[in-house]
Amino acid sequence: MTRAALGFILVFGFGLRWRAADHPYISQWDEAYHALVAKNLTAHPLAPTLYEEQALPADEREWTRAGVWLHKPPLPLWLMAAGIAAFGENELSFRLPAVILDTAAILLIYLLALELFGRAARGAGLFAAASYAVNPLMIRLVSGRIPDDSPHVVNVFFITTTVLLFAVSARRNSRAYAAAAGLSLGLGTLCMSAVALLGLAAPLPLLLSARGVRGTLRLLAAAAATFLAAALPWPLYCLSRWPEAWRHESGLHVRHLLSALDGHAHAWWWYVKILPVQYGGSAGLVWAGFGAALVYAARAAGRRKDAGLASALTWTLVPYVFFSAIATKLYAYTAVAAPALCLLAGYAVAALWASRGGPRRAAVLAALLAAAVQTGLTAVERLRADYSICPWSETYDYPAFRRVMLKLRAVPGPKVLLNVGDSKTPQAMYYSGAPAYSEAPSPALVRGLLGRGYRVFVLVEEEKRGTDVPAAVKTAEFDRKLFFIPVPSPLARDSKHPYEA
Repeated sequence: MTRAALGFILVFGFGLRWRAADHPYISQWDEAYHALVAKNLTAHPLAPTLYEEQALPADEREWTRAGVWLHKPPLPLWLMAAGIAAFGENELSFRLPAVILDTAAILLIYLLALELFGRAARGAGLFAAASYAVNPLMIRLVSGRIPDDSPHVVNVFFITTTVLLFAVSARRNSRAYAAAAGLSLGLGTLCMSAVALLGLAAPLPLLLSARGVRGTLRLLAAAAATFLAAALPWPLYCLSRWPEAWRHESGLHVRHLLSALDGHAHAWWWYVKILPVQYGGSAGLVWAGFGAALVYAARAAGRRKDAGLASALTWTLVPYVFFSAIATKLYAYTAVAAPALCLLAGYAVAALWASRGGPRRAAVLAALLAAAVQTGLTAVERLRADYSICPWSETYDYPAFRRVMLKLRAVPGPKVLLNVGDSKTPQAMYYSGAPAYSEAPSPALVRGLLGRGYRVFVLVEEEKRGTDVPAAVKTAEFDRKLFFIPVPSPLARDSKHPYEA
């Protein structure tokens, strides 16, 4: 029965993720940049580039204009590149690794429930796995519609794997499992840098409880070697090959802590406020359910000295406290806590089920019904979610834009795109294979590009009939030398914000 239920949850979760990932557009923030860099990595895996060809000077200190692109660690991009190499340049190809790994995370969460809460905690594991299977935040990340898409998904997978391996190493006193956990932790740092270290903080209560200080240090020593072997080569390589760009990007990570970059400033309680948007269903049930699960787990952990619960609580609270305290608050930062929240919800539901015949039977059954309703509502929302319309598209009709860009790929010789609006330069480069820029054409710019042998294509908004192009290039000098490409406005717009769709 348990295997059949778990199998259904896995298949259902995979189906939701595949459906979310299977759409013919590349989302703007930040999937377009990740996809473009991943495509370029298929040609040179150790040199991540945004502008593969620099028709205009690149800006290595601006992540949207860089030649060499070190804005994100490489592992998720390598996985996306592997998808492109294996299945072609269609959009599903580079999302497929995230679909597979996030489906695998559902199984890991079930196994973690058994490790953290005891081998008899199958009910807790099934509910936790089901909650994660329908989790809107993770499914939206898999779909690419919200930042930081695949890097967050892959990071969550490796954090979950790390916690599971450390939990097994604590139970078995196994240095081999600890070494595997260290390797997983190191790979996590190649997804979202230091955020992956949560994979070390979360299992510490369990390690200390099961093995004491000396035993824990022994296991951590075994993990340290594999962690360093996985985590160090890439930063050392970047520091030696692109020292200035690497130091700049490393400095940006520190600035995130102290300054609200790119306008991402929110109140300290913002992540609690958006819980219902991230977890779906009824807002009241989300706040009440997770609040009750946290309080119950904290009381149970304190009274019973339950190290497994303490680890799940640490995993939940550390990211919420940390990311609420720093200056820059991005929507999906707290995705790293999603498995832990699902585990706590599973533990609470299993405890309710065990006490359903007690003196508070009516209240317990009402709570169980609320949990079932919440999970059902979330599942229905995900089944009904429409991913067909490209978000963030205000200027161009995306299907028309995509068709035009793919046609440009067949144009022989060097070519360059100018006047690309709607922040669609990375998508334009992905489809066309040509460098693309938002700059409007000027006589000097066009002369320079023509003199270097480029064919110059200029995007124009179809409804504006060329009025968005400077008159200075509409002269006899450039007749038949500039190619104007009209693209219509969106025929349909997503009625919801991408974070809510």
